[in-house]
Amino acid sequence: MDEFKDVLDNLALVDVKHVRGWFTWVNNRSGGNTIKERLDRFVTTVSMIEKYPFMTSKVVRQTQSDHDAIIWDMWGSKPKEYPRDQKLCFRFEECWATNSKAKSIISSKWNWEATKYVNKLEKIRGVLGLWQRDRYGKMKNDMRKLENKIDWAIDSERRDGSAIILREMRSRLSQLYAREEKYWAQRSRSQWLRDGDRNTRYFHARATVWISAMWLKITFGGSFGQTVRTLKTIIWSTFRNVLLQR
Repeated sequence: MDEFKDVLDNLALVDVKHVRGWFTWVNNRSGGNTIKERLDRFVTTVSMIEKYPFMTSKVVRQTQSDHDAIIWDMWGSKPKEYPRDQKLCFRFEECWATNSKAKSIISSKWNWEATKYVNKLEKIRGVLGLWQRDRYGKMKNDMRKLENKIDWAIDSERRDGSAIILREMRSRLSQLYAREEKYWAQRSRSQWLRDGDRNTRYFHARATVWISAMWLKITFGGSFGQTVRTLKTIIWSTFRNVLLQR
């Protein structure tokens, strides 16, 4: 270990400490035979830290393996610049169509009183969106609590921890991961789902990619533009013609 530290010093590399978790491997043995090691870490240069001052790393607890993964986030601790308005993010989820609770909510609000369709949809949006956020939020909260318990079991100074309890917690975490994966898989397009793909972040990206795919539609003098290149051409031509007429 001293030789490794000497290499870091000679190359002027900095060890990026984990903001969550520490040990990345445990031998899963009970009693005094428990061994924990920090086998994995990220190292970087000082110039990289100056360029990305918000970078963080954390341990990602695994459900089957005794060797946990680590993830490096270049913008991990950067404060959010704009608050997110949940009302602007409401969309009908395909998975609601097969959920009995969602059907009950929609039916009760739709048949509640004889009002305009717009008012009915607004009521459904308000109740259904809140129900979905609470439902998903509870699952995420359960995952965080279980991850914290696993972190404590692995990262604590105790060497007499029970491997059986740790395996049970990993098993419960696996079930929650499977539920989250199913949730995002239902929100994403079904053709992107592949057997054996356990990357939940992939499904999350597919489900939220609409944010980066939004287009601005503008009409100038009867000309319709949707892409950035088309809009530039329309705007330039329109104002050029106006100036030439003067």
